[in-house]
Amino acid sequence: MTWIKSKFQGIRYREHKTRKYGQRPDKYFTIFYKLDGKMVQEALGWASKTWEEIDAQGRKKTNNWTEKRASEVLAELKKNQRLGIEPRTLKERRSIQEKELAKLKAESITLDEFWKEDYMPALKMRISKSSWQKEVLHFNLRISPQLGNRPLKEITAEELEDMITKMRSEGLAPRTQEYALGTFNRIWKYAAKRKLVKASENPAPDVHIQKVNNTRTRILTPDELSSILQYLSVSDSSAHDISTFCAFTGCRFSEAANLKWENIDFQRQTAFFTKTKNGDSREIHLEPILIDLIRNRNPGNTGATVFTKKDGSPYKEPPSAFKTAADNLGFNTNRNPRDKVTMHTLRHTAATYGVRNNTSVKDMQDIFGWKTPAMVFRYAKSDENTKRTAMKGISNALSKNNEKIIQIEESA
Repeated sequence: MTWIKSKFQGIRYREHKTRKYGQRPDKYFTIFYKLDGKMVQEALGWASKTWEEIDAQGRKKTNNWTEKRASEVLAELKKNQRLGIEPRTLKERRSIQEKELAKLKAESITLDEFWKEDYMPALKMRISKSSWQKEVLHFNLRISPQLGNRPLKEITAEELEDMITKMRSEGLAPRTQEYALGTFNRIWKYAAKRKLVKASENPAPDVHIQKVNNTRTRILTPDELSSILQYLSVSDSSAHDISTFCAFTGCRFSEAANLKWENIDFQRQTAFFTKTKNGDSREIHLEPILIDLIRNRNPGNTGATVFTKKDGSPYKEPPSAFKTAADNLGFNTNRNPRDKVTMHTLRHTAATYGVRNNTSVKDMQDIFGWKTPAMVFRYAKSDENTKRTAMKGISNALSKNNEKIIQIEESA
């Protein structure tokens, strides 16, 4: 392809031999000019390829290269060279335009666009599939229908309040409202890292949701635990084994369900959890009763799960046999929802007895896989005798102090 001089000075182009733009051959444009005493040539591009720029009024425009548009850009650069201001070259002009386009996008990008193009790809890289799927559910059902078409930067606390009000009117629990607001909060914080919004302008902290106490209060006595495990040993041996493991290690059900045979060290008597709720792996010691229980399950191949259902398939959710046992034994009769026995009660029970046996907070964190000491106190429940002893100590201490008070009688 040979260069063809345009009718405009400083503009030339080549014509593609086969590719057409409309009825005519596609053209590739360049500009050439003097800068600081040297000849400079810069490529504009093909006439058929559209490109975006910001006009003098700050509006985004879509263009195609023509001889006339090329001459206008060249005239702009030459004028700036005479004035000694930027942009003096096409490279500088493109850099400025890119920054202005990015700024304009930040001003106008909608919540849905940011979610799809930026937040979600990054989210999938940061957290587990089960966790990001929950965020997708809340975003698609609660956030996007209300705010998805709004420019992210313009969303206000009042609009978030309206979203929460709508959720309340639909009878959704405060915890669900809290999670939806938390999802929006995380989206805004990530957008702030990307310099699309300011962290200080996040509207989420100004929205208040009724606090909900979803802490379970129930723990099992040794006799109650024994009754459940005995029931399961007859009704469902597979449910018995995974329940016993959870009870004696205090692990989450998901950790037991995902435990692989290669994660069991029979010589050191340990189990290694690779899939945990907080993302951190951890190792725990196994008592002989658990080592025997696991050995009796006939060790399988690498990659196979230790605990499986009766049919040999892996557990995806807690065994229904556990709930059946607790219900049939009368442990859930006339109990409120937070006081009913569930599979997770085993974790609360183990944590409580761990604290009562004077296990240190640091050791409790390591054993149970908690990131903060506060979780130790959330799970561990005190008992009546301990509380009575504590109150007696307070009473005795106050009584001794009261004995030192001198009573002064009023004079007649």
